[in-house]
Amino acid sequence: MKVAVIGNGNVGMATFKELQRQREIQELVLIGRDQEKLQAEIEDFLDAEALATLPTAKLTFGGYDAAKGADILIYSAGVAQKPGQSRLELVEQNVKITRDIFTEVSKVNQGAIIIVLSNPVDIITAVVQETMGLPREKVIGTGTLLDTARLKRFIASMLDVSVNSTDMFVLGEHGDSSCVIWSSVRILGMSLDDYIALDVGEGTSVKQNKLSEHVRSAAGKMIAAKGYTAYGVAAAAGRVVSAVINDTHEILPVSIRLNGEYGVEGIAISVPCMIGRNGVLAVKQMPLTEDENEAFHKSASILSEFAKSVL
Repeated sequence: MKVAVIGNGNVGMATFKELQRQREIQELVLIGRDQEKLQAEIEDFLDAEALATLPTAKLTFGGYDAAKGADILIYSAGVAQKPGQSRLELVEQNVKITRDIFTEVSKVNQGAIIIVLSNPVDIITAVVQETMGLPREKVIGTGTLLDTARLKRFIASMLDVSVNSTDMFVLGEHGDSSCVIWSSVRILGMSLDDYIALDVGEGTSVKQNKLSEHVRSAAGKMIAAKGYTAYGVAAAAGRVVSAVINDTHEILPVSIRLNGEYGVEGIAISVPCMIGRNGVLAVKQMPLTEDENEAFHKSASILSEFAKSVL
C-alpha cells in the first residue's frame, strides 16, 4: 500500500507523522515543491525511525510525479486559515492552487482514493473531484469528522465519561454553519437528555446553542493562540485512511459531493458515509428533526453560494 501526502505545511507534516503509525502502509511519500526542504523532513523522520522499536513504512519524497502508483492521496496543500478568518474566505486562493496541483497529479495517477484536508474542505473536495474527473466516491473530505470529535470530547468531559462511550454526528459545512444532530447523541444507548436525567437528575439540561457554538469556535480559538491547527485533522485523516485500507465499512461524517441525497445536489458537504476499500461505499440517510433538517439545508445553501463561482 502506497500513500502520498501532498503538502508539507503544519497539517501535512502532522498527517505524515500520523500515518507512520499504520503498519499496512508500505511506502509513504511526501510531495511538494521545495525538494530540499522535503529531503530534510524525510531525513529528520529517518533519524527518528533509527530509534524506533517497530518497523515503519519506506519514507520517500518528490514532486507531483511521485504520486504515480499511490493507492491513497492525502491533500493538505494551500493557504492556511489566519486568526479571525473563516474557512470560506480561503476559497479563491485555494481553489486555484488545487486546480493547478491536480491538473499535474491527474497526469500520473487516476486510480487513487483522494482524502482532502485543505480548507474550505467542502469546496476543495468538489474542486478536486471535478478537476480529476473521478467518481465522487473516490474523493473524500475529512469534513465534520473533526467537528464531531470535538463535540464528543466536550460532552464526554461535561459528563465525566469516556469519549468512546459516546456516539453522535455533526453534519453540514466544516465551518461556521456546521449543525449538531442532537437527536443522534447517545450515551449508554440513551439520548443526552435521558442520560442526564438519569445521572444528574430530572430538570437538568444542556444549553445546546452554547455547546454548538463551542464546537464551531474551537478551531478559531486554537488558531488565535498558536497560529494553526494540525493534530486533530491529521488524526481525522488517519481514521479515514484506516477505514479505506482495512475495508472497515465504518460510518463516518465526511464530505462528499451529493447527488440528491438529503435534498442536496452538486456540492460536497458532510453526511454519514460508509467507508471501505473503494472509498465511500454508501451515503447513509439518517432521520433529522425539522430543526436539524432546516439547519442542514441552511448550511448547504451557504456552501452553494460559495461554490457557484468555482464549480
